Amino acid sequence: MMSNASIRFVIAFLLSTLCGVNSPAMAAEWETVSVPGGQEFTGNAWYRTWFKPHPTFFTQHERDLFGESVILNIRDLPGAHEVYLNGTKIGGGGSFPPEYVDGRAGNHRYKIPSGSLVPDQWNELTVRVYTPDGDGSVEQGGFLSEAPFVMNYFWECVFAGDWEFRRGEDPPEFAGAVQTKPTTSAFDSFHESNRVLGEADTLVHGEKMSPADSLAAMKTPEDLTVELMLSEPLVAQPTHFSFDSRGRLWVAQYRQYPYPAGLKMISRDKYYRSHYDRVPPPPPHHDRGRDVISIHEDTDGDGEYDKHSVFQDELNMANAAVRGRGGVWVMHTPYLLFYPDANFDDVPDGPPVVHLQGFGLEDSHSVANGLVWGMDGWLYGAQGSTTSCHVTRPGMDAPDDPGIYFQGCMVWRYHPETHRFEIFSEGGGNNFGLEVDSGGRLFTGNNGGQTRGWHYLQGGLHLMQGTTPNKFGPVRNEFAFGHLPYIANEQPIPRFTHFATLVESTAMPPNYHDTFFSVEPLHNFVIASKRLVDGATFTTSDTEKVLTSEDPAFRPVYIANAPDGSILVADFYEQYIAHGQHYQSQIDPTTGRIFRLRGRDEPLENDLNLDAKDTDELIALLDHPNRWHRHTAVRLLGERKDPTSAAKLRQLVIDGSSHESLAALWALYQGFGLDPETALTGVAHDVPLLRYWTIRFICDDVGFANKRTVIGLTDSLGGPAVDDPTRVADDLFAAMLAQTEIEDNAEVRSQIAASARRLPVDQALRLVTAVLAHDEDVNDKYVPLLCWWVLENNLDRDRDAIMAMFEDPAFRRKPMVVKHILSRMMNGLALKGGNHDLQQCARLLELADGQAQTDALLAGFELAYAGRRMVGLPDQLVRALVDSGRSSLELNVRLGDESARDEAIGLLRNREADSQTRIVIARVLGEVKAHEALGSLLDVSVSATDPELQRASLTAVSVFEEPAIGERLVSEFGTFANEVRPAVFDCLLSRTAWTRQMIDAISTGKIAADAIPSDVVEQLRRHGDAKIASLAVEQFGASQEHNPAESIREIERIRAVVEDGTGNPYAGEAIFMTQCAACHRLFHKGGNVGPDLTPYQRGNLDTLLSSVVQPSAEIREGFEQVTLLTLDGRLLTGFLTDQDNQIVTLRGKSGEDIRVERDDIELIEPVGRSLMPDGLLDELTDEQLRDFFAYLRISQPISN
Repeated sequence: MMSNASIRFVIAFLLSTLCGVNSPAMAAEWETVSVPGGQEFTGNAWYRTWFKPHPTFFTQHERDLFGESVILNIRDLPGAHEVYLNGTKIGGGGSFPPEYVDGRAGNHRYKIPSGSLVPDQWNELTVRVYTPDGDGSVEQGGFLSEAPFVMNYFWECVFAGDWEFRRGEDPPEFAGAVQTKPTTSAFDSFHESNRVLGEADTLVHGEKMSPADSLAAMKTPEDLTVELMLSEPLVAQPTHFSFDSRGRLWVAQYRQYPYPAGLKMISRDKYYRSHYDRVPPPPPHHDRGRDVISIHEDTDGDGEYDKHSVFQDELNMANAAVRGRGGVWVMHTPYLLFYPDANFDDVPDGPPVVHLQGFGLEDSHSVANGLVWGMDGWLYGAQGSTTSCHVTRPGMDAPDDPGIYFQGCMVWRYHPETHRFEIFSEGGGNNFGLEVDSGGRLFTGNNGGQTRGWHYLQGGLHLMQGTTPNKFGPVRNEFAFGHLPYIANEQPIPRFTHFATLVESTAMPPNYHDTFFSVEPLHNFVIASKRLVDGATFTTSDTEKVLTSEDPAFRPVYIANAPDGSILVADFYEQYIAHGQHYQSQIDPTTGRIFRLRGRDEPLENDLNLDAKDTDELIALLDHPNRWHRHTAVRLLGERKDPTSAAKLRQLVIDGSSHESLAALWALYQGFGLDPETALTGVAHDVPLLRYWTIRFICDDVGFANKRTVIGLTDSLGGPAVDDPTRVADDLFAAMLAQTEIEDNAEVRSQIAASARRLPVDQALRLVTAVLAHDEDVNDKYVPLLCWWVLENNLDRDRDAIMAMFEDPAFRRKPMVVKHILSRMMNGLALKGGNHDLQQCARLLELADGQAQTDALLAGFELAYAGRRMVGLPDQLVRALVDSGRSSLELNVRLGDESARDEAIGLLRNREADSQTRIVIARVLGEVKAHEALGSLLDVSVSATDPELQRASLTAVSVFEEPAIGERLVSEFGTFANEVRPAVFDCLLSRTAWTRQMIDAISTGKIAADAIPSDVVEQLRRHGDAKIASLAVEQFGASQEHNPAESIREIERIRAVVEDGTGNPYAGEAIFMTQCAACHRLFHKGGNVGPDLTPYQRGNLDTLLSSVVQPSAEIREGFEQVTLLTLDGRLLTGFLTDQDNQIVTLRGKSGEDIRVERDDIELIEPVGRSLMPDGLLDELTDEQLRDFFAYLRISQPISN
């Protein structure tokens, strides 16, 4: 029965609705209170405000994504509460009497139904609160520590400020949405969403069908049928499945997603990339979660799973599992775990072993995933787009090893026997799952439109999904000059193809073979796309949808060929599928299904227990028509290493069928390695893929040794064994080279180029030269770039050898060299920008045989200098550029042309001229020491409005010696903006006379002492001129000796502040730009004075605090501060960026590079201190500290 209060509430609500109230009513009954903040009351009270929704709340998007993502969040509200939007109840927390429950501890999140908000009006939000009388559980009521906030997918508004408040049980007259902004309480200030979330007390499950009804809502073509194999409660949230050697199904149930158990989110950005308070420990001492690894078996051969067991439960962020190598491998982010189970009884023989650690947890829909066995015996995995990693091997790598850093999409691999780890291929589209086809090739899907997926090549630098700089960081290799594209599709593709498998199974009609079946979770279907050869890669053409559903919660996310010859499909089964909605707790972790697609008339395979077969039986399966049988037989032969199998496998490599010979090669390599005789046979084999894999195997072990001992790439862990070769044997290399010269298959040529990158310089360059001779690859999507990457990889290993290649006219004339290599070579050398590099640019221009070669070289040079200054060019290059027809004002100034110099000075003085042009002119005039320009340079230094132009002019001015320069800068000091003052200090400190003028001005108060930063003060104290040093000590006091104990106390103080609350990375970005960006770069933003912070272990608070609080305790190699004294008395301080036998380049506080001829240098000596000043954080409030470190620890960019 309704209480009297409830009856009065309903009557009031009906009256307000029938009367059409559209403005705040009875405002006099309300008082104004501040939220957050406590109010003294017992019993019932009401809070009310209005807000104008952000326009994106109404933006049309796939499946009304933005409208279905509007959420109201309430935390730390004592008592019970109910929430009303425009008079309609949308949720509540706790329980009102008579069965009172306090809801204060809850994380309350209420979905605002799509269509309930009124655009461009002020929507009414009312909260009824009840606190009990006198039971001591509530001292104060109201929103005590946090204001409610509303959010959609990307935007949020925090309702912190004035609210209307009134006591009493009687409901107000709801005003609903109003057109005029209420004067008492209203909010419309939206910003990019960053409030920490966490799992809500009540999840929004959405509408669901029963498994049987969902199956009935599905349709297939006439020659296919779909069957329900598993459903809840046996499986839920399946993201991956695999099959063991007995044909049993292993399902990874990602039920804990999206929030790791036991962790506290301390910051996040609008893309839901989050930072947590700690790294979770691995099992068995882990935070218990909901994830499950389950096993499903058909025990009677009727094609149905009738036996179900749980291998492990209570896991935390476990999204994939595969069996092999004597146990079970589980991707339990941030760890790769191995559960030993030698006797195959599904009970681990002991606790799990952590083989890899350091995979990122920032975004649990992009974590490391997709475990699959490669045909080389390595375990492969993927990483999605919005996470990063610092991977190490516990117990093998040093505790302070920074690990292998990578941010964004990539494929990695790990070898269980040698414990080697490496990044296999970069790029992709939020990879979640990996597919290995009958040729051992690697594919994945795409979290966007335009393609059905990606074809990964070893060492490939593939397009990174989404090239906008606000979401992903800069390219990992700035000299790559291109990327391998996704698989092109003949038809337009809506977003998105999550994953795909290539149909190579016997229970599927033949017309589907060599066809991708791609899952499309957003639009609830599986689509077939024919795979077509396109040179070294493939294209696709859609044929038909092979599975559709009228159930909007059908969300296929994984698909694979099954042992019985069918195709299995994992259904995540959610009405809401966007990961942002899942972070909003619009998710149901209790549901999930697995369906089977099969030919209507094709029989299922029933010989599935390969574990029971002996060696000869397994060898016989290497030609089985079902892919799973072949691949599983290969893996078992490789694991068992039966000595009697080796000779049989070698013979099959020679005379087996195409499937059989390739599978025999894989099994032989996994079990015994590649013997020289088989390698020689394989290099020239009739089967292209066997040549492909033979060359890959030959170069893999040699290449791995080279990567660690010679190349020094930072994308692998694990050293070579003592007996590992460091180069391919001469006879075998001769065979490879001979085959390369006649190789008629583009895919094989692509692998040769990819493998060449792993070889010693001489072998790499001979191989790539042979590949470049294949004119038929001139328009290939893969081969030309792979060839360039071989050269780029060796540019700094043996520059002379590479330059010698271009001395050969026949090499320069090759069509692939002209079209793809010359411009990239010139671009790479020019970007490196050292004096020796630029001289080699000149040599390439001198060697050019015709206009086509010249045009290609100039195009590369111009790309390198697009948006950059063309300064510091050696005379040889200037002459070569002019002789090649590339003339410019700055080049002519360098050549000593007086008319050009006069024109340049005029441009410098012209305030209407392009600012970038004036910057280049200022630098050139300084480098040629044009005395006629001194007055103009000094004027521009003081009066220009562009800070970069001022800095360039100040650097140019410093090459002169006139005392008037110091006088002018000192007198005008107060006019310089903060961002220009580092250049002013660089200039004034570069001449002793000018430094005396500056310290005198400080002593007399003409320059305020507090305007001098601590690093400049220290330079003054340590100055070689006794008077300057004395005045500095007199003015600023003696140097404070470093006190380790005080630093430790400061580190602990800041740590306590940071760990005590949450931070806003968007607010922290502004602090970074003010405090750090003049020197340090983070992703796309900042200066180039200090180290680039992007690859640092910024997630480690200890490392960050030590570096910031004690900047001189450990100085990164390459950033040691030095002092350079020239013969004419110029004193420069900074760090060396380039030096050869002619030129030394120094970078100072301003970020300007100063080039000094070595003949003009008297001495160079180390300073022993960091350029970074002490006390950087001293003036920040506690909130600013939390925001600052929230920004420093982001894994990817948060803004343009």
